Order: sequence, then C-alpha cells, then structure tokens
Amino acid sequence: MTAENPAAQETRNLLRRLLVSARRGVDHAEAAQAVYENGGLCGRYLMMTVISAAIAALGLMLSSPAVVIGAMLVSPMMGPIVALGFSLALLDWNELKQSLTALGVGVGLALFVAILLTLLSPLKEPTAEILARTRPNFFDLLIAVFSGVAGAYAVIRQRGETIIGVAIATALMPPVATVGFGLGTGDLSIAAGAFFLFMTNLVAIALAATVTAGFYGFRPRLLERPKPWRGVAVMVVFVLLAVPLVLSLRSIALESRATAETRLAVEDIFAGGESRITLLDARSEGKGVTVSALVSTRKLVADAQTRLQERLTAALHVPVAATLDQIVVADPQAAARAVQTSQTAAPDPAAALRNRLADAVPFATDAVMTDAEGRRAIVLLRPDAGLDLDSAYALEAALRGRFDGVDVWVTPPVQEPKSVDLGDAEARARTVWALARWRASPALSLCRPAPGAPATDDREAQPDAGQSFRAEMAAAGISVRDEAGPACQRGDQNLARLALS
Repeated sequence: MTAENPAAQETRNLLRRLLVSARRGVDHAEAAQAVYENGGLCGRYLMMTVISAAIAALGLMLSSPAVVIGAMLVSPMMGPIVALGFSLALLDWNELKQSLTALGVGVGLALFVAILLTLLSPLKEPTAEILARTRPNFFDLLIAVFSGVAGAYAVIRQRGETIIGVAIATALMPPVATVGFGLGTGDLSIAAGAFFLFMTNLVAIALAATVTAGFYGFRPRLLERPKPWRGVAVMVVFVLLAVPLVLSLRSIALESRATAETRLAVEDIFAGGESRITLLDARSEGKGVTVSALVSTRKLVADAQTRLQERLTAALHVPVAATLDQIVVADPQAAARAVQTSQTAAPDPAAALRNRLADAVPFATDAVMTDAEGRRAIVLLRPDAGLDLDSAYALEAALRGRFDGVDVWVTPPVQEPKSVDLGDAEARARTVWALARWRASPALSLCRPAPGAPATDDREAQPDAGQSFRAEMAAAGISVRDEAGPACQRGDQNLARLALS
C-alpha cells in the first residue's frame, strides 16, 4: 500500500477539525424535535395557511409588493418543508409522512382560498406581481437552495431572527396563490408556470435542508458514516431541476438582448429623423425570438423592417422574426412623452385594461372604453392626434398584437374618405375598416365609362371590382347608397368615390 500524500492528509485533518468545530454545541435531539414540532399538521398551521393565502391572493391581484411580502412573513409552509428535509437526512419515515401530509393539506387549502377569492373578485387581469411568478429560472433555484440552507441553519443554531429573512427570500405562498389565480381565471399557462416555481422552491429548500442537516451530523442512528448514494441522489435531483430552469433563464436573457438590440437598431435605421419606439415586445420561441415594434416617426423608412430583421439576426445569431410598424406623427417626442408608467392597481378588469391601453396609446384620445369582462376595447382618437387613416389602421393592428385575446377597435376622427382604387385590395380593406369604425352609411359612386372606351392598364380592367367592394362593405355591416357617378376621365376608370353626407 502506498503512503498517503502528507499534504492531502493534513488537508483532510484540517477539514475534519473544522467540521467538528462547526458541529460543536449542536443538540441534535432538541433541534430535530423543534423542526418536527414546527412542521406538523395542527390548528395553528391551518389558520395561518388560510390567512397567508388570502393575503397573498389579494396582494397579487392588487399588484402590491408590500402585501405580498406580508403574506410571505405569515406563511407557515417553511416549517413542513424543513421538516421534510430533516426527515430525509434522518431517514425518519414517520416524520416524512407527517411533513408530506402537512404540505399536501396546506397547499390544497391555500389553493382553495386563492381560487375562491379569484372567482369572487372582479380583478381577473394578471398583474405584474402575478406575471413575475410564471417564468421561474435558474436564479430562482439558487435562491431556494440558499434559503433552505439558511432555514436549516437557523433552526439548528436556534437563530430565530434569521427566519424572517428566509421567509421573504423563499416566497412560498405567492406562487401557490398564483396557481390559484390561474385556475380561477382558466389561464393554465399562469397556473403551470407558478406551480413549477413552487415545486422548484419546495424541492430545492427540502434538499438543501437535507444537505445542511447532514453537514451538522444529522443522520440515521444505524449509519455511523454518510453513504455516498445519498449525495448522488441529491445531485441528480438538483440537475433535473436545473436543466429546465437554465433553459428558461436563457430565454429571458435572449429576450433582454433582443430588446436592447432592437432599440439600437431603430436608432440607426431612423437616424437623421425624429422617431421613438412606442411599443416593443420580444418573446423567445423555441430556438429563435419574435420581435414586434411600433415606431412613431416623422418620415417613413421603406426598408426599415428588412433592415431590422437583418440587424437582429446578425447580432443574436438565432432565427429572428421581426415586425416593425411605423406611424407618421407630427411630433414623435410628444408621442413618447405621452406614454405613462403602467398602473400598479386597478379596481376592476375593465379599468385594468383601460389603464394598459391608455399607457400603450401615445396619442391624444377622446375616450378609451372597454366591456365589463375586459375582452373588447374601443379607442377613440381625437382630431389632433396627428394620425391619418393608414396610421390609425396600423395602430389598431399593433394593439391587437400586443393585447392578445382583446378585440381592440381604434376609431379615427370622422372625415371624408379618399377615392378608393378598386384594384388595390389593401386600400379597399382600410376604407371598409374606417367605415365600420365610424358606423357610416356612405353614398358610393363609380365613374361611368364612355361607350367603347378601352381600359388603360390591368388594374382598370376589373369589371367586378365595384361588386367586390360592395360585398366587402356588406360583410362588415355597412349599408351603402348607390349614386350616379360622373363620366370617367383618363386614369380613374377603376376608382370609387364615397360620401358620408
């Protein structure tokens, strides 16, 4: 047998002395008893669970960080989770069963309270506090691990003042309340994301408590020395948790980079002219990213979307789907200044949607109206908003893309429509859109071609264009009055004229 390296032996002895010093003064029996007493199912645990779940649900719906923190402090769930970790360290199957029972009952009760309050509440719009708990990432795992270590240390060393900070850091009850909100509103994506966050916290805290307890000498009586398989099992669980969370963190980082690169690209593309980004949304999808931007500018840039696509693809090195809409305004600076900070609280879903729309529309409006459920909205633009019909049409398309699931109508100021080229499908669509928003019943006149007069180009040789235009207006619920038009002049054989009065 070869002799052990003296340096390695000295290092091992030093670590052993440090471990003995760290464990000195630890009363294992007393600490285990305190953990199990705080982790059992009792009347106090049930009462505090109900109270903390109610506080968390209301704080989330009001988007109040202070109230949510209060729910964290009141929540008793840290007790059974730490007890679960200690029971794994001690292989105490009876205490393991009791802690799991307490956790199951507590989670079920908290979900019931959160769902009930969500159903009774008029606040059905997800707030910033709710959305913040639907996309867990690797940093959440690290927070849970360190919180579990701190919680176990506080119990072992009887440092009660540390528990307050641990309760705030772990944030166990808010994710459960968010799951209840998602189930109560039928939004399963919110419920699934929050449930994953809660399970990440639960498993990471429990296993961190297990490792900490083992470090301080908590192990089954029959085991004089720790078994390697226990450490391997803990590492496997951590890796299984870490993989999806690392991917989630990568997606969030990609979205952040895409947002920053889009802002830089827009500054370069619109260099020399005043412009401001009115709306910007970046979402990671699979291996790529989707970017949608709405820019207020004095002058349109014809190839702006193509240049943005190329710039982002080169900068991010991933597939990019970029959409850039432009709105011509008289003063982009004023439009940017009109964008206000999002409201942190809303009295009802309709008000919440109105607040978000008001924040998203950087132009003068006469009114922003919504239905009671927050599923349909009408934005009435003022005459001095500085938008023509094409820009108002683009604004509505951008708002519909941002407010998924909401039927947004942008109503521009009533004005006499321009002549419509019947061979231009987009021009017809924009005109039908404006007439529908105004609920107008226009008079339609087509010029009368001279007998035997030939068409001057392909667009003017569409005999059914007038009928198609009428059919499109009828499909939109627009009643049309036919009027005799003037004789056609050269170049206007395929034009339709509309009059509102």
